[in-house]
Amino acid sequence: MKIQVSFSTKGVALRLVAVTVAIVSLFSSCDPDEVGDNLYTFTDQMAGQYLKDAENAQFSEFARLLDTTKVLGLLNSYGQYTIFAPTNEAMKEFYAIKGKKGLADFSRDTLLTIAYDHIINGTKVPYLSFINGRLSEMSMSNRYFTISFDNKSETFVNRTSQILRKDIMVHNGVIHSINRVLDPAREGIVEAIASKPEYSLFYEALLVTAMADSLLLDKDDSYNAADYRSLITTPKESNQWFYQDIPAFRRYGYTVLMESNATMAARGVNSLDDLAAYAKSVYDQIYPEDAGITDFKNRRNSLNRYISYHLINKELSKTKFIDAYDTDHMLKTVDMYEYIETMCPNTLLEVKKDRASGESNLFNAYNAAAAVRLHPSNYDFESDNGVFHEIDKPLLYSVDVDAYLSSKRLRFDAASFFPELTNNNMRGSRFNQNSNASLYREQSLHYQIPRGYISRIKASEQTVVGYLAGYARFQNYMADEIFLSASAGKLYEFTITTPPIPAGTYEIRFGYLTNGKRGVAQLYVDDIPAGVPLNLNLTASDVSIGYETPGSITTDPAGFENDKMMRNRGYMKGPAGFKVAEAGWTSGQNARYSDANLRKILGTYQFAEAGMHEIKVVGLSGGEFMFDYLEFVPTSAIEFEDIY
Repeated sequence: MKIQVSFSTKGVALRLVAVTVAIVSLFSSCDPDEVGDNLYTFTDQMAGQYLKDAENAQFSEFARLLDTTKVLGLLNSYGQYTIFAPTNEAMKEFYAIKGKKGLADFSRDTLLTIAYDHIINGTKVPYLSFINGRLSEMSMSNRYFTISFDNKSETFVNRTSQILRKDIMVHNGVIHSINRVLDPAREGIVEAIASKPEYSLFYEALLVTAMADSLLLDKDDSYNAADYRSLITTPKESNQWFYQDIPAFRRYGYTVLMESNATMAARGVNSLDDLAAYAKSVYDQIYPEDAGITDFKNRRNSLNRYISYHLINKELSKTKFIDAYDTDHMLKTVDMYEYIETMCPNTLLEVKKDRASGESNLFNAYNAAAAVRLHPSNYDFESDNGVFHEIDKPLLYSVDVDAYLSSKRLRFDAASFFPELTNNNMRGSRFNQNSNASLYREQSLHYQIPRGYISRIKASEQTVVGYLAGYARFQNYMADEIFLSASAGKLYEFTITTPPIPAGTYEIRFGYLTNGKRGVAQLYVDDIPAGVPLNLNLTASDVSIGYETPGSITTDPAGFENDKMMRNRGYMKGPAGFKVAEAGWTSGQNARYSDANLRKILGTYQFAEAGMHEIKVVGLSGGEFMFDYLEFVPTSAIEFEDIY
């Protein structure tokens, strides 16, 4: 039995109404009630059966493609699939664009790629889960789908393919009908930028500085996930609360932030010479010792620094700068910050999510006028190994930016240290599960990371590195954590390299969750022991730490006196800016109210110059180790620091 229920596309609220109407209709009628051309369809058929069904002749050419490549059989199997299905008219238009007459004119490998470009294997993504930007789920060809909504309430995939019908619910997934075949970019990011004449000045500078040569990596072909399947001890089919997986591939990725020619012309910059002079006026102030370097290819040259500050070795779509980490764990009244290492040596880029204005992706917003923003429509331009975005004003690592970043608390989520977690679609991939209460109890995904996979983690042979992508019952900053353990009867030992920290004197803090399985470890900063060994089993309420829940002591209602006492013992409460999404293993209105959430003060360190640092951990007893976040706090800022 097929039940079809029409609905308007005028917003999320009406989509919710549509679902309600659909449920009512299940009990009232089996006849479709059509309004316009948007149908909400329920069917007991498998996806492959539905697409090949004679009643759905508008998909017959796409079904023939799937049949020819043997993908149709996959879509008739059990599992969860999301299919963006082009109509016959869309397929014929695609043939014409490619100079072909039909399927027979394409190689089988090409046809298989076309089929894979339209399918997500492993999850069902209904229209209600669409975001304005990239979906976290990738196609079977390892390409992203970018969703956009125009001012007429129409929805597009990859900017050009309009969704004609949405949420055709089949037994093993969902189908969305589209009016144009998806044909994702397959050239590298440098070539993709070259094809955009509106950014020709930036492209010219990218070439003369030779920074284009730093954007060429795509995939590590030596990596084979099958070689590491033995790391999995809890597979998905074991039906535990979590399951383990191995990264499917090891891809590299890049992000480029670019000013348009028009934006630069408005500032009197119309040529490469103009841009070099502009860069010199900024970077000679902060790096006066390098003012005489004229070779554009020298990494200390001002133009080179200007261009490389626009480059990031992570593939960051619009949502992956910060929105993908704003799960239900984060308090929606507290501003969020992410700190990103750029390809300009020893520099950071701040990304802010401002709760008062509702704005995301404010770059280096040391004051309201200074903030750099993404262009409202020119973002998420795809390439085979990265993504690029237009920005609304010059992006600079200036004296003001350096002073700003050197004077405030820098809190780094553990996963932000490692580009591999972003480039291989691990970090931020479980946003929906951690932002929709109905999905909280879905199995948590724990990646087992092969040794050497993450370049900035050096681990002993007996150490098993894991990445936990987030779970509602984790009381973690940005939901996720780095998780380490040792093979049976062994002790873990590992070293991580941090992003660059500006010069200055800092208090360094290590954020973690306690439990009875964690054991004891010695931490080091740049090979210097950070005090005595840390017992990660102890909750904050242990007498040696002395935590008291804020509000539990009448003479100290805010808990500030208790804060001072804990600091004297080398500890701090968790920040008040995040919480557990679903109470269970821990509770409390935020991490400050949980005796399982702690910050250990590692010590005070003076850094004579900006640079990266090493955090080393040596296990001293059996057990696990979790790493949630690190804080670098200028000592001058501690007196004025907030609780968030």
